Amino acid sequence: MEEAAAGPQQSKGTLGRPLTVIFRTVLIFIISQAAGFFVVDIIYGLVRPGASPDLNNSITGQFFYILIAEGLAAWLAVMLVRRQGLKLSVIGLGRRPKMNDLWKGAIGFAAFYALLIVAGVIINLISPDINNQQQNLGFNNINNGTENLLAFISLVLLPPLGEETLVRGYLFSGLRKAWRFWPAVLVTSLIFGAAHLEFGSGGPLVWAAAIDTFMLSIVLCFLRDRTGALYAGMLVHMLNNLIAFGVHFK
Repeated sequence: MEEAAAGPQQSKGTLGRPLTVIFRTVLIFIISQAAGFFVVDIIYGLVRPGASPDLNNSITGQFFYILIAEGLAAWLAVMLVRRQGLKLSVIGLGRRPKMNDLWKGAIGFAAFYALLIVAGVIINLISPDINNQQQNLGFNNINNGTENLLAFISLVLLPPLGEETLVRGYLFSGLRKAWRFWPAVLVTSLIFGAAHLEFGSGGPLVWAAAIDTFMLSIVLCFLRDRTGALYAGMLVHMLNNLIAFGVHFK
């Protein structure tokens, strides 16, 4: 993979001060997640008055929750850019996908899994229990092909679209305007990893997902920086989620 540029990108338009960009990103994430649950809760209440949705055991509910959350996150990021009078190229959506994105995505995917293997070996030497932790993907009791399709769309297709637009598009691009490459990458990846940190069924934090997504974000930031767009990163993100989907629902 090509070496990242030494200094901040010199392109027109700024998304705001770094702390403002971080605050807006976190706020959008919270709003989109809350809105997804709120809408599903209302619909569930209309269908089953007095009951609350159990998203872990409702495939349809989980699908609409993710659809709303990811769609709203991407839409709010785009609206912020337009409200500031900037073009979508500022967040990596200013052109159509190219073949160049495809092969750079393939290189990025290979780089990520090489990084994952090395990190897995190191983690296994330091704390073997982390590698044995299982992430809760939120889709339990899939019974038919329709539910499997909804799970596939929810886990493989929707998160890369919403998360790349918000995190590598809005957050990383905003930080990159003000900071050098590595500080922007590390802060972006720490926030992205923290967003995937979850509690296991027994209570302890599940660090495996946070570590994996932190390393994934590093590669995705490289791709965003080197291609000038989000498409290669979206491809890598989808391929990674596809493998996780296949392993979890095999």
